[in-house]
Order: sequence, then structure tokens, then C-alpha cells
Amino acid sequence: MKFKQVKSGFMKRFEGNWKVKPLFVDEHMCDRLKPKTLEEYEQCTGGKGRVGSKVTLDQLIQPAIVPPPPISWYLRGITAKTTEMLIHDLLAETAKIRKRLATGETDDSHSLDEQQIVNPGDIKERWAAHRRTSRRRRKDLC
Repeated sequence: MKFKQVKSGFMKRFEGNWKVKPLFVDEHMCDRLKPKTLEEYEQCTGGKGRVGSKVTLDQLIQPAIVPPPPISWYLRGITAKTTEMLIHDLLAETAKIRKRLATGETDDSHSLDEQQIVNPGDIKERWAAHRRTSRRRRKDLC
């Protein structure tokens, strides 16, 4: 999935892409053959092989105005923390989905989508909580 900035404002360039590739966990069960497709993998492992996902994010961020060094370091830190929070949110969402599927709470993707629509502010609430706790930590350090 590719993304690109539509309107230029504070950022001159903001673009990137997400890549999701299958990760064959039990690839060692296949003797000499390295499976390239899911069908080959299932055939080789007898349907017992586990499949994971390898997620890659490539992103390019270029501000419209290049700030002087102390400010640029601060902006770099903000960008790194935001990306880290995004990855943690992605991991939290996958853990929730795995838990729901393991307990048999939902079987089809429609009900998962409906649950996300019912509670759309969940991610926003987590981000707000993270900001509040990080402010407290900074105050405690001073």
C-alpha cells in the first residue's frame, strides 16, 4: 500500500509504502524445496505449517522549511516517537484480533469491522493516554 501527501503545508514531501509479505514459520519442515507460494507451503507442510507476516514501512519525510539544528533534532525525535507509537498500536491491534479469534468471539471479518466502527476512538484514546503519561514522566525527571 502506497501513501503520498495530497496538500503541501508544513511538509514538503511525505510519502512511503507499507509492504506485507507472508513469513513461513515452519519452512524447515520442507526438506529441499523452499516454498514461494502459500499453496506450495501448505502442500509441503501437510497443512500444519504456521504463517506469519513480515511488515515493512518505508517512508520519506521532508519538511517545507529546514529548521536549524536544535529544532531539527527535536523534530526528528517527534517523528521517531510517532512512528514507534504507530508500530506499538499496530502490534496492540493484532494482539486484540488474535485474542478475539482464539476465544472464538468472532468468526468473520464483517463482525471485526463492525466492532471497529462501534469504537472508533480507541486508538485516539491510547494516543492521548500516551501523551499524558509521557508529560508526567518528563515532569518527574525535572
